[in-house]
Amino acid sequence: MKKLKLMLITSVACSAMMTNIFTAQAEEEAFGGTFSASVAMMNDYRFRGVSLNNEGFALQGSLDWSHDSGFYVGTWATNISDFGGSSIEQDIYAGYSGEVKGFTFDVGGLLYHYPGGSNVDYFELYGSVGVDLGVASATVGMAYDFSSENTGHQDNIYIYTDLEAAIPDTPITLTARLGYEDGFFDNKLDWSFGASVAYKGLDFAVTYIDTDIAVNDFSGNDLADATVVFSVGASF
Repeated sequence: MKKLKLMLITSVACSAMMTNIFTAQAEEEAFGGTFSASVAMMNDYRFRGVSLNNEGFALQGSLDWSHDSGFYVGTWATNISDFGGSSIEQDIYAGYSGEVKGFTFDVGGLLYHYPGGSNVDYFELYGSVGVDLGVASATVGMAYDFSSENTGHQDNIYIYTDLEAAIPDTPITLTARLGYEDGFFDNKLDWSFGASVAYKGLDFAVTYIDTDIAVNDFSGNDLADATVVFSVGASF
């Protein structure tokens, strides 16, 4: 409990510091683009339906720079359970996004880096296409992880569909996802349904997440069973 309180206090302090720093930076362009950042807390970190921190508290943050042309680079980090000797996941990514004839697109590459870990980093290519349907927006995307020694000479593909709809005359947004993964898992499905709301500069969300597989840890706990994730965050 003391550790959880310390993490909460630390995250609030970091949030205040990042607000001061990045509000000032966002007012001025840097190299033709702008900086942005985020911080979030949640009761579980689920990646494609599977808990990566033993269904425990997660503190996450990001730092991004986007160019007027559509090019962007950034990094995102979270605490995780032990993975190859590391307790932190840091994603480092770069890509290009834009819009063509009413369709949005996003393509790029992402390095999954685990500081202090032993031969566990790996690289992924991703891409997505989105469209505004009027009452909702839909996105279809795919990610491909290359086979390497760090992945046990196993490649991986993940395909997903996201739906998002704002409830008229309310600050509430509804979300849904259906994903399919093959490689690291055999023909795995994951799905989620959620709702989010922005209030006084904070983003609150609740999401139901489930999969069609079981992933047991050393204690026999299923890290891919149905759960509800609560989160609060802020963007700057």
